[in-house]
Amino acid sequence: MVTPSRTSVTGAAAVGLLLAACVAGGSAVAAPAPAAPDPRVGPLFLAGTPIHVCTGSVLDSADGDLVLTAAHCIAGSGGALSFAPGFDRGVAPFGLWTVSQIYVDPAWLESQDPQHDYAVLRVAPSGTTVPASVESVVGGGFELASAPEPATTVAVTGYPTLGEGPVSCTAATTSTDSYPTVICDGLGEGTSGGPWVTGSRVVALVGGLDHGGCTDSVSYSPTFGSGTLALLDRAERRGAGDSTPFALAGACTRS
Repeated sequence: MVTPSRTSVTGAAAVGLLLAACVAGGSAVAAPAPAAPDPRVGPLFLAGTPIHVCTGSVLDSADGDLVLTAAHCIAGSGGALSFAPGFDRGVAPFGLWTVSQIYVDPAWLESQDPQHDYAVLRVAPSGTTVPASVESVVGGGFELASAPEPATTVAVTGYPTLGEGPVSCTAATTSTDSYPTVICDGLGEGTSGGPWVTGSRVVALVGGLDHGGCTDSVSYSPTFGSGTLALLDRAERRGAGDSTPFALAGACTRS
């Protein structure tokens, strides 16, 4: 999730102060741990390759064929991605699902506004003619909901690029310049797009500010709201998909 290409001294100091404040206040910094695979969550691969770029999660939707991830995860890919729900130690127990359409917020298309760093992907089974939806195969999807209030406990799940399975971290949310924030030391590269879940609802994802953050200790999310729900509605109505530009350079890059 974290590849700091250019981390400012000011930003690093701010993260250090934030972590120090949490420890001084008696709140332990959470750390991710290996997790049992969730059939609704999986890595995104560049199609036809073993290269894992990000994480996605199955949404509860009208046709059961939609997956949520960060918009910066699919920037420049042309949508040539495969989704492997429940992936574990090299095995895709629910098959590979090819991305057939992508939907991104107009504000992301126009200026790559980090508050709109989310995307909905339509997927179809790879290498089979059996009519099925990913939601029916994995047994359901997450309800898309609005951003969590500060101090909401969420479970963040993602697939580190160098790992063989998912990791998960449970922490209380805070806010940084209106971006939902979790402090969890060790969510690594590849977890961008990973869902923040409370109950059966996905309320945020790793992304947004600095593509999710400049270090693996602090993770951000765009603020889910009316724009996120409108994007899901457009995808459910099977409107025309979008093409995405290459990601703009930023202070750092997390994928």
